[in-house]
Amino acid sequence: MYESVVINLGARCNATCEHCCFSCSPSKKTSMEKSEIIELVKSFSNNLKIKVISFTGGEIFLNYSFLKELLEIVHSCGKKSTLISNGFWGANVEKVKIYFKDMKELGVTNLSISHDDFHAKFVKTDCIKNILEESRKYPSIRVVVNIAVSKSNMGNKVIEELDEAALGIPLTKYPLIAVGEAENMADSEFQKIYSIDNLEQLECPGYEPVYHFDGNVYPCCSPAVFDTALILNDRACQSFDKTIEKMNANLLLYIMRKEGFRWFIEIVMSNQEFSHIQIEEHFSSICTICRQLFKSEENIKLFTPYMREYYEQML
Repeated sequence: MYESVVINLGARCNATCEHCCFSCSPSKKTSMEKSEIIELVKSFSNNLKIKVISFTGGEIFLNYSFLKELLEIVHSCGKKSTLISNGFWGANVEKVKIYFKDMKELGVTNLSISHDDFHAKFVKTDCIKNILEESRKYPSIRVVVNIAVSKSNMGNKVIEELDEAALGIPLTKYPLIAVGEAENMADSEFQKIYSIDNLEQLECPGYEPVYHFDGNVYPCCSPAVFDTALILNDRACQSFDKTIEKMNANLLLYIMRKEGFRWFIEIVMSNQEFSHIQIEEHFSSICTICRQLFKSEENIKLFTPYMREYYEQML
């Protein structure tokens, strides 16, 4: 069931975007120790259950020699890698050629580029064009562009500037959620396109263990989950098998998978002890609801008696 894992290498970035979910910047140094990262990557690469290892940040290409070292470890064990970047390195055409050649040789299957009105203040759209144009020579590497949008920043200018370079490239617009720096934005900026009245919109989109630079392990890669108490490890550098064991044994995650968020929302709306949790009728992502429900250990403790009752009825 779980064949992939994500490692968030650190908070250092060349940009200081006003919407950044991790509040990354050039001055941020929060990261796991390099030795810890290498040991994790070696462990994941040698785990027969894992097929894909994904790397994100911060900006992972800022220390390309270290990134390449990690990719070499993964490739040497016959595993695949995926990468997320803001594409700043597209400013140097020679680097773009070298990086794509390396990615092809080292088994990178996906490259996700984050570029929108927020990133464009720090990374010129021409950089992204250089990357997209070079990517056509490497059909085995799927390149996509993810565009974060708010009501005032819909990314249309960026798409227009990409022009023919974007032909054949998947471009995905997604609404911002109020985490990290985006919490400082006016509420009117968020496109709340989903409703709690629609049961199909109250399902968790999926699980993929994430080893975060704060030292914790989380059950998915949504930016919202890092602002919750949904932590799966009790020690640093926990093994993948132990993480999966904890995910499978976690009653909260089981109920979330089985019943969706509706089960938790109904409890919140029906019981006074949850009055401090204000569930919005309309929201920009189900992940924002997850964050509201499980933001603290105290919230999870309040759900515990109801989850225990659910478990006893299930038995």
